[in-house]
Parts: sequence; structure tokens; C-alpha cells
Amino acid sequence: MVLLGICLLVGPVSFSGCQKKQVPPAEASPTAPQAAAPVPVTVTQVEVRPVQRRVSVVGTLDGMERITVTPKVEGRVLNTHFDVGDRVPPDTTLLELDPVDYQLAVNEAQQAVDLELARLDLTQPPTAAFDIEQLPSVQSARIKLDNTQRVYDRQKNLSATSAGTKQSLDQAETDLKVAETGLRQSRIDARGALAAVEHREALLMLAKQKLSETTVKTPKTSLKLDSGKESDFVVAERLVSVGEMVRAFPSTPVYELIVDDVLKLRVMVPERYISQVKLGLDVEIRVEAFPHEVFPGKVVRINPTINRANRSFEVEAHIPNPDHRLKAGGFAKADVVVGTAEAAVTVPVEAVTRFAGVSKVFRITDNKAQEVELSMGTQGSGWVEAITGLSAGDVIVTSGQSRLANGTEVTIRDSSEAPKPPSP
Repeated sequence: MVLLGICLLVGPVSFSGCQKKQVPPAEASPTAPQAAAPVPVTVTQVEVRPVQRRVSVVGTLDGMERITVTPKVEGRVLNTHFDVGDRVPPDTTLLELDPVDYQLAVNEAQQAVDLELARLDLTQPPTAAFDIEQLPSVQSARIKLDNTQRVYDRQKNLSATSAGTKQSLDQAETDLKVAETGLRQSRIDARGALAAVEHREALLMLAKQKLSETTVKTPKTSLKLDSGKESDFVVAERLVSVGEMVRAFPSTPVYELIVDDVLKLRVMVPERYISQVKLGLDVEIRVEAFPHEVFPGKVVRINPTINRANRSFEVEAHIPNPDHRLKAGGFAKADVVVGTAEAAVTVPVEAVTRFAGVSKVFRITDNKAQEVELSMGTQGSGWVEAITGLSAGDVIVTSGQSRLANGTEVTIRDSSEAPKPPSP
């Protein structure tokens, strides 16, 4: 009652303060959280296609054969016939050395042979079937022996009839023994003279060989083309000029030649692929000079040992190069085709996002995004293989991934509405 009286005395203005304060209905705060709007995305369905399993490696192309030409004799370069880039068939003259000294050596050796033949009274070198009994010196010794044999026989008959003297018989016997010894010695001398002729002939052949080696030619090649013809060489480098002196020991390189009708590529392959890489597998080569072309080849050699330093093994592939567009020494990327998966799961390249070495896509389930990590395999033109993480029929996001997280609600729009990549 007292309180009521006080309120009545204060009046209508103050009375309002004695009443229970009415709180106005709350208004929506402009910063209050709202339900997130669905993120518009474009999607596509995972595709299943046959995919070749590949091992990607890099290496350097080299000529099928690489030859450093060196002369067998020393001399001054008289002439060079080919230069860098020229194609040279086998057994073709590359350069010539001054032959004067070697021609003089041939002449001297020929005179020595002629002198030995003159001592044997021959005009031509004897053949292997030559009989030394045909030599005049041996024939003369044989005639002398025959004469002394007849004299001895006559003296022996005279002595038997007491018509001859013992002294005459002894002399005839001595002459016979001397004649026999003379025949043996003439045969020995003849064999020695024939050996001397053979020796002089060998020296003559050596001198002629050295003379011929003043002409330096391309060697034979082991590479046969489909036509059966030997492959040509191409000059990679000419290392001497006219007038330059070259040596045989130590040898002076004069030309660097390569065979490039077929090139070989040696690459190091990680050891985890050693059970997959086999002889005869197809190899596809790409080079920067022809970025849109693939050059086929075959695996021809596999090193049976693994390099301990880098845990890889060497593989050699041969790449036909009939038009010579590929160049020895060039860098090449190679794919060794180790098998084919007939039903591989593939996704568009633009669907894959990468961060910190992790590749992922967003799969759509009940209009919500689900983050899926991928283990990727072979990559093709505009697509990449998903070895794990996805199955055939899955629907994945192809644009709008930057606004997505696990569980984000999405709305699917037509792919034609997707933002186009900026023009370069």
C-alpha cells in the first residue's frame, strides 16, 4: 500500500517506471549467420577406356654407331674430301696424306726383292709349290755329284780288276763325298735364299700397305638397311685441315662419323619397373623440335644389373630415323609401353586439383561435394587415369572446385555456362 501511494503521488510520468519494462521483439541482426547458398559447379561422369600402361623416362639420343677415324700412318694432310653434315658411303676416301715418302719406301723394298731374285737366277718370286731342285745352283751341284759318282764307280771297277790304283780310288771317293756335301749345302743355301726372298716380299707388302694407308677411307658399318645396303655415315666433325701433320702414335683423330639411319636411346629406369620392362616392348619418343609427333622404337637391350648409386637399370631402345629428322645428341622423352588396361577409370585433367603434392577431385553425392584423393596413372590428351579413389559411374566436378570443401552443397549448372579460361 505504501509503494502504491508513492507511485500515485509521483504521477503518471513516474508511474511508468514502476511498471515491468517491456522488451521490444528482437530484430534480425545484419551480421547473424545465414544458411550458405549452394555453390554452382559443372560436372561430368567418370569415363572408362582402354589405357596403355607406360613408364616415362628421359634420355639422350645417340648414333647407332659413332666412329672416330684415325690414320694408321703419319704424314701431312694433302686433301680432305668431306666436311660436317656430308653423308659418306662406306669405303669412301675421306682424306689423303702426302704419299711421297711411302712411295720411296715401296721402291726400295721392290729393289731388295729383285736383288734376292737375281741371286737365285729367278725373274719372278717363287710360289708355295716351288721346288728348290729347279734352282740353277742346286742343279749345278746335282750335276757335279752325278759326275763324281760316275768317276768313283769307274775307279771302283778298275780297282776290282787290279787295273786301277788305290790312290785313284781314294781320290774318287773323296771327290764323291765333297760333291754330296756340296749338294746338301746348295740346298741349304737355296732355302735360305728363298726365305730371304719371302722376307723381302713381306717388307715390300708392308711398304705397299703403308702407302695405301695414306688414303684414309670410311670403314664398313654393321648396320644394314631394309634394302640390304649398308648404312651411310654422316660427318659429325672434321678435325684436321689441309697441311696439318697427323700422327699414328699417339693417333691423331681426323674425322668423327656417326650412323643415324637408326638412333639409339639409353635411359635409366627405376628398379621398381624391372619386372615390367621386357625386350621387344614398344617405345614412343618425343622431342622438343617436333612437339606434336611421336617416333616409335623398340627395346633391344636391358642391363641385367641395377646401379647401386641411383637404384635404376639401363635400357637401350632403337629408333628408326630414315628421314634423319632426329639428331644424335638430342634430348628425348620416352614412354615404354609395358601393358594395356582395357577398363581404366579416367577423369578430365581440369577436374583434378593439386596441393602440396596431393591430387584430388570432388565427387558429387546427394548434391554435396565429397573430396577424394587420387592415385594417378597414365595421362593422355585432356584426361588422366585414376588408379584408386573413383569408380565407373561416379560424378565429379569439373569447374568451381576452388569454392568447395567436404560436404559443401552444390547446384549443377550446364557446362556451357562454365567460365572460360583466360585467353593467352
